[in-house]
Amino acid sequence: MTTISALPARRGVRTRTLLSVAWRTLRSRVSGFAGAVIALALGVAFAGGATSMLASGSALPPETPEAVRRAVSESGALLVMLAVIGAFVTVFVVAGTFAFIVAQRRKELAVLRTVGAAPQQVRWMVLAESTFAAILASTLGVLLAGPLMAAMAALLRSQELLPAAFTPSLSPGALTGCFAAGVLVGLVATVAAARRAAAVRPVEALRAAALADQPIGKGRWLGGLAALAAGGGMLALVPVAPPDGRMPLTMFVSMPLVIGFALLSPVFASWTSALVAAPLARWTAATGELARENVRMAARRTAATAAPVLITVGLAGSLLGGTTLLGEAMAADARQVWRSDLVVSGAGSAEAARWLGERAGVGAAVPVTSGQVEVHANRTTRTVPAQGVDPAGIGEVMNLTKVEGSLEALREGAVAADRRQAAALGWRLGEKVELGLMGGVKATPRLAALYEGSPLGGGLLVPTGLLQGENAGWSAVHVSADRPAAIRAELEKRWPKLKVFDTVEIMTMVSGARQEGMRIGAIALAGFAVAYTLIAVANTSALSFGARRGEFARLLFLGARRAQVLRMALWEALCVAATGVLLGGAVTVVAVLGLRGVLGGLGLEVPTAFPWAEAGLVALACALVVVVSALVPTALLLRRRTSVAEAAA
Repeated sequence: MTTISALPARRGVRTRTLLSVAWRTLRSRVSGFAGAVIALALGVAFAGGATSMLASGSALPPETPEAVRRAVSESGALLVMLAVIGAFVTVFVVAGTFAFIVAQRRKELAVLRTVGAAPQQVRWMVLAESTFAAILASTLGVLLAGPLMAAMAALLRSQELLPAAFTPSLSPGALTGCFAAGVLVGLVATVAAARRAAAVRPVEALRAAALADQPIGKGRWLGGLAALAAGGGMLALVPVAPPDGRMPLTMFVSMPLVIGFALLSPVFASWTSALVAAPLARWTAATGELARENVRMAARRTAATAAPVLITVGLAGSLLGGTTLLGEAMAADARQVWRSDLVVSGAGSAEAARWLGERAGVGAAVPVTSGQVEVHANRTTRTVPAQGVDPAGIGEVMNLTKVEGSLEALREGAVAADRRQAAALGWRLGEKVELGLMGGVKATPRLAALYEGSPLGGGLLVPTGLLQGENAGWSAVHVSADRPAAIRAELEKRWPKLKVFDTVEIMTMVSGARQEGMRIGAIALAGFAVAYTLIAVANTSALSFGARRGEFARLLFLGARRAQVLRMALWEALCVAATGVLLGGAVTVVAVLGLRGVLGGLGLEVPTAFPWAEAGLVALACALVVVVSALVPTALLLRRRTSVAEAAA
């Protein structure tokens, strides 16, 4: 018998044969590789467009206004977050697709091993297939980068996140790097699948089922538990992270949790699918019971098909729920920062502040200018909120405890920082810090005081003179008074054009606007992740049901009607979708309740608000995609005439 290992030993013959087999396999399984190719192509296209926009932003001429630079920078931060999510989903989609294809081909690979193929040859064959697919996908991605970048720029301009005059251009260096990264991602994502392919034993050629259930290995157990531990560690980092890092950390905490649940999903899939299928078995005829047994007995197949749904629901639910909860926490935190009774703003507020300073019953009237400055620390530059204040009476209107140093030094140009913020920036009391102001001006004031302000911490107290022009935002006078209602009435009578608010009222309004911005950002990120992962949902579901020709043929051969088989496929698809939604919901619960527990430990009583409508739409979209991608290949298979050979296969 001639075996692969007995091929002529001339240099290059085995390589050519290997590449030929891989190329033929890729061509014969176009529908199977389609999901991985599309996902990787979109990932490369988005990364190419996003990095080109970032490169265009960094190449702005020196005379570009600071407002334009800031808008481009903020849009770039959003694009970076989208790119991270896209890269994560791309790796997961490609890895899941190849793992599923290898699982379906176990019998075929076992036959190759039986006729003499060495494990290393099987491994390199699978890697060659992924290389061809990755090169094709990366090429398509580079071609799509230009139109996608133009669409992203137009969308950001329409939302006024980018100035109308900013027109990005493609960067050849960025496209080259994204092409190479796409090929590398394709290879890395299939290493595990290639290793599993090489481990297939010749005896498995005698198995009847390509996806016969096997217990998950130690490596998968360790990987799943490590991912869950990493997610828990990220949750623990939320309260100690810098204020500008809490939002990204909250958004990305779901990723390791999703990985952990997906790796361990075969452990849960059997009893979860049996649970959701129980009502079908009771309310329907034989089709429901058969669907329940199929999803229960083939736990690995059910888990592999439900995994993309788990990713979609888990990512979207955690993003939406986590940012909603963080927004509520920031609102509660803002209400705890200020202990003033009234906030006065508008024309004439300076004169009103002087009058309040002499008014009996007024504890303090402190003008405050809100703004932001750039901080250069730890070899990074970040934008942090700042409050321009006069130190006289600041302790009467702000909750400042455990003050170390002197707040009076702010009169001399020094600054004060929340203790958590200072620790995150590596600042020490008494040393000079580097701040960036408008127009590229740099200031190096002394850190004169440390304090504990709010549970979440953050923010700087600076002299009002540092916050000017584009660094300055809203200016108001915070008032502490014995009888705030009477003082408010007098202010409104003396200065009708002034705006006088109750402090809790105005903090709620400001926090509401901030929460709405966070909600829009979370919906954008979740929408991107959902649109991306639905590709994987459709691809995996179609692969799963499209590979069951022999099983459906046997049912027809035994007397089942085509309508009954189609109903069975419908019940199975609904069970798989429900299993994925339940496991994805578990990820969301762990992420959201874990974050709520962390915030509660800081002293913030945060209500458990959750965007049920958006999460429900995501779950419904997943269910529809699974049902459609299951029924279409099943209906196409049922249209064919069943042969005895297919029934016996």
